[in-house]
This record gives sequence, C-alpha cells and structure tokens, in this order.
Amino acid sequence: MVVAVLALAACGGESKQRADDPGRILTEQVGRGPQTAFIIRPDVEGPLPVVLFLHGWGATLPPNYRPWLDHLARRGNVVIYPRYQDSVLSPPDQVLGNLIAGTRLALAKADARPRSLVVVGHSAGGALSADYAAIAGQAGLPAPRAILSLYPGRSLRGVAASIPEVAPEEIPAATRIVALAGSRDTVVGTAPAQRIVASATRVPRGRRSYVLIRDPAVADHLGPQRAGLDSRRVFWERLDKLIVQARADRG
Repeated sequence: MVVAVLALAACGGESKQRADDPGRILTEQVGRGPQTAFIIRPDVEGPLPVVLFLHGWGATLPPNYRPWLDHLARRGNVVIYPRYQDSVLSPPDQVLGNLIAGTRLALAKADARPRSLVVVGHSAGGALSADYAAIAGQAGLPAPRAILSLYPGRSLRGVAASIPEVAPEEIPAATRIVALAGSRDTVVGTAPAQRIVASATRVPRGRRSYVLIRDPAVADHLGPQRAGLDSRRVFWERLDKLIVQARADRG
C-alpha cells in the first residue's frame, strides 16, 4: 500500500489563485483535482511556521473550516489545506496519495519552515494525520512535531469501505500525539482515536494522550467543525497550546 501511495503522490500539476480577504489573509491554490492544496497565510513576509490542516470527509474546500484557518494564519502560521478528494465518492485508498501530492506542491510553493510542522485533522483527516506522521519520512516530506487528531475515523459505522491505515507503529518517537473522541459521536465512535494512541508504540507514553470529550456542546462528530465559543475553547485552544509546546521541543 505504501508503494502505491508514493507512486500516486508523484503525479500532479500546478495552477495559481490568490485573493485577499478583509483580514489580510492570503489564499493561494496549487495543484489540480484531488491533488489540489490551498495555502492560507497572513499578509506578511516569511518564512513562517506551518500547520497542515486535514479536513473531514467531503469538506474539501477551506470555507468548511474558514474561521479556524484564519485564526491559525493570524497567529503567524502558513496553513496548508490539501483537498485530497474530488467528492464524498472518491476511492478511500487514493486519498493519502492525493494528500501527499498536494502537500508536496504546497510546501514547495509556500514560504514556510517545514521543521516547524504541526498536523491537525478532523474525522477522516484525523485518521490521515496519523497516516501522514507514519509515512512522511518515507515520502520525503517533513515529519510533524505533533499531531492533533480530532474525532478520527476511517469509515462510517457499518460501512465496509474505509481509508487504509498506515501502521501507527511507524510514527517517529519524537512526535507528540493527542487524539480526541466525542462521547456523543455516533459517526465514528471512540475506537479510532484510542487505537492511534495505543498503537503508536515508538512514541514514549508521556508524549501521546487520548482525551474523551464529554461536553455536550461539542461531543458530537461535527463539534470540531463549528466555530462557536465552546469549539474554540475545546479544539482551537488545545491546538494553539500543542503548537507552542511542540515547537519548543529541542530538535
């Protein structure tokens, strides 16, 4: 599976699109089709630290998480948002290769500091955040300092098709891992988040944690996608703190 993913990631082209919003956040698009990636950054000179933001299944465009993306950019980050799929009908076994291809194009284009990389993902993107951490070195991409996996899942409950897993045992020891599950998440449940943390055995136990979110305002599957005060407190603030902590690590 790894060989197929890397072969798929070698494909892809580039096109450009840039726009300024009222908050002086710049957005640029590279690649095409499912290997598209969006680069979202503050209107300042770089190089800047980088966050890889992996969306949930079908949420292929930045407006699905725009308030959070802008928040990260205003905190001085380049945010890379790979599309990785054309639609909800995209073959699950192709999305990681698409993600790698789009991320590679975006990193080549963005004025970023790749060694500062932190990955955050929601739902399918939460599962893919662990896959990226496990395969990045083999793919010639920067290893993340940390991953925040929010309500991760590889398939809907009761659905056979799923995103293939890259063994979490391959995640490098220096990675910080935080995986969250929601007590009211009836879409993916809690098992995928628990598995990421339990199976990433190269990472010391003190650097990986599983958190069950019980707050009813955000414990459902779409809690991380909302931008209300509760979601900002539970998800945005946790990522902000993880970024600071991870980038303060030596190395």
